[in-house]
Amino acid sequence: MGGFLISYLSAFTKARLLARCKKWNNDDLMACGLSKNRANYRNLMSNSTHPHDWSEAARMLHARLGGRCLHSDVRELLAGPLCTRVLVACSGGADSVFMLCQLWAQAEVLGIELVVAHYNHRWRGEDSALDAKFVRELARRLDCEFVTAERPDNEAAFTETTARALRLEFLRTAANAHGCGCIAFGHQQDDILETQLQRLARGSGADGLAAPRPIHRFEAYPTHVRPVLHLRAGDIRMALNACEIPWREDSSNDDMGISRNALRRRVIPDLMDALARDVSAGAARSRFLLEEDATALDFLAREHLPEAFKASAALDRKALRAAPRGLTRRALSAWLSAHDLIQSVSAPAMDLLMDAVYDGKRKNRLSAGAVYLVLDDRSVKFEAVRDSRGGPTVEPCFIEGGESVILSTGALLETEVIELNDALRSDILTGGVDEKQQAYIAVEEGQAFEVRGWQPGDRFRPIGAPGRKKLKDWFIDRRIPVKERKLLPVVLSSEGEIIWVPGLPPADVLKISAATKQALRLTYEHRNPL
Repeated sequence: MGGFLISYLSAFTKARLLARCKKWNNDDLMACGLSKNRANYRNLMSNSTHPHDWSEAARMLHARLGGRCLHSDVRELLAGPLCTRVLVACSGGADSVFMLCQLWAQAEVLGIELVVAHYNHRWRGEDSALDAKFVRELARRLDCEFVTAERPDNEAAFTETTARALRLEFLRTAANAHGCGCIAFGHQQDDILETQLQRLARGSGADGLAAPRPIHRFEAYPTHVRPVLHLRAGDIRMALNACEIPWREDSSNDDMGISRNALRRRVIPDLMDALARDVSAGAARSRFLLEEDATALDFLAREHLPEAFKASAALDRKALRAAPRGLTRRALSAWLSAHDLIQSVSAPAMDLLMDAVYDGKRKNRLSAGAVYLVLDDRSVKFEAVRDSRGGPTVEPCFIEGGESVILSTGALLETEVIELNDALRSDILTGGVDEKQQAYIAVEEGQAFEVRGWQPGDRFRPIGAPGRKKLKDWFIDRRIPVKERKLLPVVLSSEGEIIWVPGLPPADVLKISAATKQALRLTYEHRNPL
C-alpha cells in the first residue's frame, strides 16, 4: 500500500523512523527529506486562512495517488445506492483532511454528495476555535455543506471516553438530519494497533479486536466507513506535504497522560524495536483475520440460535446450553442488544450470565439495568424491577431459598438450603463463620426473600444484640465506609424484617440453635462491575 505513495525509505526503516517521531510537525518531515521549502511549509501549517486552491490541491492529490487511496470495500459501498450522501467527520488533522480531499476528488465518479462535519470539544481554547475555522473554510472552498457544534458549558468532556461519546452523538444526529446514509471517519492503519492494545487491556474478544472496521453497520444509526484505514499515517502526511496541503496539529497529542498518546509515542516504538518488525502491519492483518472469524461466528450463531437475534421475550435455555460457548455468548449479546440492555451488562456480569446459563442450578437471577434476567429450567427471560422504595444503589429483587442473584452492583448473592452436621453447627455457634461473606439462618424451605439496598430508617437486631437499632448505627460501629454501605445488599424476610446484611451477624430471631437441622446459607461475593 505504501508502494503507490511517496516512498523514500524501505517500508520497515520508514515505519521505525516514523514511530519514533514525537509528533508530525515541520521538523520531523524536514528530517525525512519531504519538504524543500521550510518557510512555505510552516506558513501552510500555521495559517488556517491561507489562500490555498483547495479544489486544485485535492485534484492533484488524487492524480498523484489514484483511486486506490480509498479502501476497496468502502469505495464499492459508496458507489452503490445506500450512501448517496456522506457525512465526513473532519477534525482538521492530517488524516481527516486527506480523506476529505480524496472523497471530494472522487465524489462525481462515485455519485455522492459530501456534508462536512466538525465537533469543537473546546479543549484547547483559541486553538480549538482555529481548528473549527480551518475546517469551515476548507468546506467552503470545496463547495461542501458544513455542519458544526461545540461542547456545551455543562458538559465536562475532558476524558477520551466522554469526548468520543459527545462527538459520536453529534455526528449521528447530523447524519440523520442531513439525510446521510454513511459517516466517514479518518482512521488509518496505525490506529488499529493502538485500538487493539487498549482493548486487549480490557479483555476484548474477536469483535472488539477486529475494530476499527472499514465498514461498520448499525441497525439504528448510519453506517460508519473508514476510507483510509488501509493507509499509514506517515504516508498520508508525506502525500499531503508533497501537494502542499495544510492541516491542523492537535497539541493535546503531546499529552502523555492520554493513554493513546502514550501507546503511540512510547509503547509501540519500543515494541517495534524489540520485535524488529513492523508491528502495525501485523496488527492490521490480525484485524482483518479477526473480522473474518467474527463474521463467521455471527453467521453460525444466527443459524443455531435465531431467536436471540430478535426481540424475543425469552430464550430457550436448553438450546443455549447445547451450543458452544462462543455462539451462546454472541446470542446473548445480540438478544440484550435487541432489548437495548447490552450497555447495562458489564463484561464481568456477562461472564456471570454465561456461567449461570451452563450452571446446573435450576434458578438464577441477575440485574440488567431496568430489568432482571431470570433463568429457570427452560428459559432465560426478563422480569421487571420492583419499586425499590428509595433504595439508592442495589436494585430490589425477590428470591427463594436455593436461588442466586447477581445484583446491579455486580455482586453475587447465593442462597442454598442445607442440612447441618455437627461440625458445621459447631462452627456456626462458636462464631467460626466470616460474617462479611456468609450467614446461616434457621428458616423453612420454600420461603421467599427480598433483596434491596440500605434505606434510611432501616432497623436491625443481629445475633447477640440487646435490641434493634438503626442499620446506619451498626455500620458506624463496624466502621463500614459510606461508599461500601450503599453497595451492600439488605436481605429481608417475607414479612419485611431484615435478616442479614453482609458484615453483620444474621438476625437474632432466626439464629441457629443446637436443635436446628436445616438452614439457609447465604453467601455474598463482592465483584467489581467495571
